Amino acid sequence: MKGKPERDHIAERKLWSISSETAAVPLSLVLFLLWTAATYLLEGRIGLLRQPTLIGRWIYVVVANILIGTVAAAWVLRSLLNSRLVTLDQLGFRPLGRTLFAVVMAAVVGFGIFLLQKPVSLESVVLLNAFAQVLQTSIAEVLVCWVVVGTSVEALIRGNSRVISLLVPILATDLLFGIYHFSHSAPFNQLHVAFFLMIPGLATSLIYFLGRDVYATILFHNYLGMTGVMRSVELSFLQHPLYLIYILTFISVTGLVGIHIFLLVKGNSRDKTKRTS
Repeated sequence: MKGKPERDHIAERKLWSISSETAAVPLSLVLFLLWTAATYLLEGRIGLLRQPTLIGRWIYVVVANILIGTVAAAWVLRSLLNSRLVTLDQLGFRPLGRTLFAVVMAAVVGFGIFLLQKPVSLESVVLLNAFAQVLQTSIAEVLVCWVVVGTSVEALIRGNSRVISLLVPILATDLLFGIYHFSHSAPFNQLHVAFFLMIPGLATSLIYFLGRDVYATILFHNYLGMTGVMRSVELSFLQHPLYLIYILTFISVTGLVGIHIFLLVKGNSRDKTKRTS
């Protein structure tokens, strides 16, 4: 009876595993391309940001950012973990105490930078609506560009000097973040804007690869994106409660926490099976 659980575990590991570091990067890029294509079809092609509708927003967020940017990202991350290419700590899923400290620091710094950008409004309902709307996208952006692609690139070049091992993933993720914006509505799909957005993208890269906390990185990144979104949509759209947007944001956050639990449980199960086999 002891052999059957071990065989089942081996079969599961084969199903979820990536064969090598060289296979991890192409798989992560496939995810990036699918996510970018879905963003273009459901948001950029129809100019959803400039003419927002709740139905359009729901379809875009659920398909592009939840199903692809979160659920599909979880499958790739599970494969990376099963192949021993990365650890949960490297991915940025850290113990609760450390995460809480990192989130508080990210909130203070991120909100400070947001205020320095002189936002068009500081009304509480406008801030809440902007924060909630941007967060739905920020979760997928960080998971796909930094957590999936960034750690895959990092695994590929492992063994190089500390500088190279840090610099290459930072530049790779920042470049992809800039390219991704061509799939969005105007003005984000304009060349000079996409290049400009690589500056906050670089800041997010530094926060992620130096701090190694997914939640803090998402929060920091979200504050960086709020000003641009607030200036790109009609302010009147943000001046009243958007309850359906809040529900969608709750689903997005729940999905993020869900993949954290999924990866944690699967990792513990794998380690337990390894010890008892």
